[in-house]
Amino acid sequence: MQSVHDEMVQRLYANIALGEDIGQAFEPMASSFRETMLCYKIVSLNSLEYHHMAFLNTKEDMEAKILAAGQSNPLPRFAKFAPLNGLIHTEDFISQDEVRDTDFFDKVFSDYGVFDRVRGFMIHRQGMDAAMVSVAVQSDFGGPDAVQLDHTLETVRPHFQNAFSVALHLEQRRGLTDAYSFWLDRIPSAAFILDQGHHVAFANKQAEVFFGSSQSFFIDRRGEVSSRHNAHRKLFEDAIVQCRTSGKPLGPLVLTGEAAPNPFFVVMPINVLSETPVYLAPFVRGPQPLLCMIMDPGDQPLAELENLQHYFGVSKREAELLQYLVRGASVGETSHALEISYNTARNHMARIADKVSVNSQSELVRLASDLAARVPRQRVR
Repeated sequence: MQSVHDEMVQRLYANIALGEDIGQAFEPMASSFRETMLCYKIVSLNSLEYHHMAFLNTKEDMEAKILAAGQSNPLPRFAKFAPLNGLIHTEDFISQDEVRDTDFFDKVFSDYGVFDRVRGFMIHRQGMDAAMVSVAVQSDFGGPDAVQLDHTLETVRPHFQNAFSVALHLEQRRGLTDAYSFWLDRIPSAAFILDQGHHVAFANKQAEVFFGSSQSFFIDRRGEVSSRHNAHRKLFEDAIVQCRTSGKPLGPLVLTGEAAPNPFFVVMPINVLSETPVYLAPFVRGPQPLLCMIMDPGDQPLAELENLQHYFGVSKREAELLQYLVRGASVGETSHALEISYNTARNHMARIADKVSVNSQSELVRLASDLAARVPRQRVR
């Protein structure tokens, strides 16, 4: 027969793999110690804001009672200082008589009997937010049952701490994944992500070129966006604050004072935590990441001739033809610019299409445009 410990650990890591709440792994222990009340909670230790709670062996109204008790709950105060490498016994911090004298005891335990002691452990503590397990027991709970409960808690504690750390690490990596780079490079203009303040977390190739050549904007030594023009800097900084405050897209905002046509930018929030498990959310919260895009109507990206030749296997002349098509020129305009006949231009296109296995001019231009967005290239006026 599978032991309580083994079943809990098995459920624990299965839930982590499936992205489910690890609190469900306590069910085997709750079934074995039915005379206890088990609570798994994510709580802000200062404000006693409960981000998430799960109860076992209690009535359905327990969560409402805990919330109503508010600041009279003594346990979170102890959790601020409780060690992470051992069990919490409330009698080490407050006597059973003192527990029974609290409003918390009257509001929470009055209908359940004399539950005046708690066993538990910290799963994770970050700042004033903590994940913890508490098992309330009655005054007469002791003997072999108490020893077995402590043994079970102490045995599973490192597993829960480790599993929580793994889940948190995976979630943080998911939120900060460089998968951003995939879709950023598909945006056909300078695009970058600010993770906090004005710090650039990710930027596409166009943004790198933009910051390297702009007469106004640049990335400073701290990796933050700044501007040599006070008006531009204030416009950008105000937009970032307003977007983070409102949680709504902002723009287009025109960068006046530049040669016409004026560049403009837009800012919009990215909700990377929309699918974050509720029990991890307090520990991965951070400044709202923002997507910023700067468009310059007079700036057109071109794939380098060498890149076109290398990736598409075309000749230099065929690559030149592709560059014109990407800029929006017609076949006739392209043939005139390259000083070749219309039919020669059409023949070039047919050979290129055959080399890259496409059936239409639009598909050919799309592939070349995509290449221009994904690899370094020159920028022309």
